[in-house]
Amino acid sequence: MKVRASRKALECGGMLYLVLLLLLPWLAGCRESPSYAVVREGGWAGAPPAPTGEVLLTLIDPDGRGYDLDRAGLERLTWVRRTTRHHPHESEPPATFEGVLLEQIVDELDLAEEGLVVRFIALDDYRLDRPWADLKPLEPVLALVQDGQPLTVEHYGPVRVILPYDRLKPDPTRYNALWVWQVRVIEFHY
Repeated sequence: MKVRASRKALECGGMLYLVLLLLLPWLAGCRESPSYAVVREGGWAGAPPAPTGEVLLTLIDPDGRGYDLDRAGLERLTWVRRTTRHHPHESEPPATFEGVLLEQIVDELDLAEEGLVVRFIALDDYRLDRPWADLKPLEPVLALVQDGQPLTVEHYGPVRVILPYDRLKPDPTRYNALWVWQVRVIEFHY
């Protein structure tokens, strides 16, 4: 009787294994694809490059080291494109933004993700702190281009945080503050 029960358990376990084996490729395909397309690969391969042109963004790491970046320094990173509406209350059609992933900057600066907090500071001194654990799944893009044109101060630039609004369908009371425009400084701290 025990032998029969063990054989039956093995058969059921084998069937379960087979079903899981067949479902794995399907489950892997169900994983949501990124909310952006990679335009070109890049990276700093070390410390951020010193600017030779107008400084668009300053990064401050948790140790207080500052890195000024011009357009060329930002364009050395992987460049991505995202098409989405760019503010929850806008009725305009989606726009196409290009820029760099904030995640790559975190990686390039070799920052530990656990406990990391990101502070955005805008030209008008607007400040927003958010845990990286909350931001990372949103795949924030630091956009420098909208519909093929460089962002200017008059049009929310030169650096603007863009989220995949059309995918997130975010609750405005939870996500509106994250649409930071005219970003001049990003501070990282624990």
